[in-house]
Amino acid sequence: MHESGGTFLTDELLQWRSEFPILEKAVYLISHSLGAMPKSTYERLHEYADVWATRGVRAWAEGWWNMPVTVGDELGRIIGADPGCVVMHQNVSICQSLILSCLEPTPERNKIVYSELNFPSVMYVYEAHARDGKLTIETVKSDDGITVPLERMLAAIDETTLLVPFSHVLFKSAFLQDAKAIIDRAHEVGALVVLDTYQSAGTVPFSVKELNTDFATGGSVKWLCGGPGAGYLYVRPDLQKQTRAQNNGLDGT
Repeated sequence: MHESGGTFLTDELLQWRSEFPILEKAVYLISHSLGAMPKSTYERLHEYADVWATRGVRAWAEGWWNMPVTVGDELGRIIGADPGCVVMHQNVSICQSLILSCLEPTPERNKIVYSELNFPSVMYVYEAHARDGKLTIETVKSDDGITVPLERMLAAIDETTLLVPFSHVLFKSAFLQDAKAIIDRAHEVGALVVLDTYQSAGTVPFSVKELNTDFATGGSVKWLCGGPGAGYLYVRPDLQKQTRAQNNGLDGT
């Protein structure tokens, strides 16, 4: 509660406290790793099991096929995306691989730029693809293991850059990177951007539309309190047809 003009006002967030069972017995400060489970999860999992048990294979045609997009539309409201621009996948690594599969590196434009404080499994994806020699990787160094100098990040992005996959909020330190500046610089030289919003969605207000990011990806396990096993991929609307055409029918969403 806080005092305003002699009147005590209740913090509107407190009304949600009862929705998380673990908060009845603990102070929970690790949502950056695993978000507290909402009590409605019990009902939702039971509902899912009931559909599976009673509808069997018919469940696919009765909602399961569309669930990655319908859930994506719900999540899109959090990150400022239009309907039809977000789809659910298993994890961020798969999302990053899907994006990369839609791009065609050339000798003139084949560089991937990210910082050494990027999430490890994201870097593994690009390191693996770079083994065939078609991609080069420039890793931007951090002086303190906490922050990434913006000017150093911007300087690494040049006309040879194909893609810049970077974290909106660094997982090790909670350092908030200047997403707009990085995206603008990438677009200035004709590069694309993957904004990793795993640690920002649900806690840092932002809009993928206002940032004009090309792609965004993240997951439900942390601040979104959705549990493990669900990543999401946003594709800017005007890029959806391009990525579909370049990847033999792959829908850009």
